Amino acid sequence: MVKIGRNIAKLRKEKGMTQMEVADKMGVSYQAISNWERGETMPDISKLPEIAEIFEVTIDQILENRKGTQIIQTFVNHNTSEFLENNDVTIKDLTDIAPILKVEQADEVFEHMKTKFEIRDMISMAPFVSTELIDEIARKAFETEGIREMKSLAPFMSDEVIDECARKAFDNEGIDSLKSLAPFMSDEAINECAKKAYEKEGIDGLKSLAPFMSDEVLEDCARKSFEEKGISALRSIAPFLDQGVIEKWIRSGLEYTS
Repeated sequence: MVKIGRNIAKLRKEKGMTQMEVADKMGVSYQAISNWERGETMPDISKLPEIAEIFEVTIDQILENRKGTQIIQTFVNHNTSEFLENNDVTIKDLTDIAPILKVEQADEVFEHMKTKFEIRDMISMAPFVSTELIDEIARKAFETEGIREMKSLAPFMSDEVIDECARKAFDNEGIDSLKSLAPFMSDEAINECAKKAYEKEGIDGLKSLAPFMSDEVLEDCARKSFEEKGISALRSIAPFLDQGVIEKWIRSGLEYTS
């Protein structure tokens, strides 16, 4: 983005034009031109032919990226599928031009290439493609690589698929498998898994999820454990409990039962 912005600024100055003059010709605000030149935003791909015409250059001269320029030209010429089928495009080629693509355009390119990529490749494209495509890739990655590899994709996944994969991981591997996805899970899914974990493993099994559980569910599990085993049973999750609640339990006269 910065490189393209510099090129736009350079070409504008070579033509002796102000940002306002370029903006007037393109029907955009001069702030838009300023943002492009500073590399803070990118012009829409549909604007590239117009920019090239104003500065009397080719799109290649604006982008200075041979493979990336070719891909962008295919969108302008409406022959993207044909180009992708007949040319080797790398993940770096995609990430170089991703900021200038619309979501549906990024999806189109990635759809043609997704069988070539591993989940680590998807991470660099995640901000630019649709949530639906990310969910599809994430589900497949979960089946082949497990939940731990999904942490980097989680911020871009839908809540539904995050919870879906988390529940499956819990059923297959237990509560510790959720550490990487817990910050992104819904309260409902976290509390559901926590309750099951408490029934199977007791209060110590909740340590990894305690920071993400609702106060109500955490305190309910803690109270049950306190009633059964006393205050010492709460050692592993004490940092996540309201100390006032613990003191209230003690004052209430609840007794340790062996």
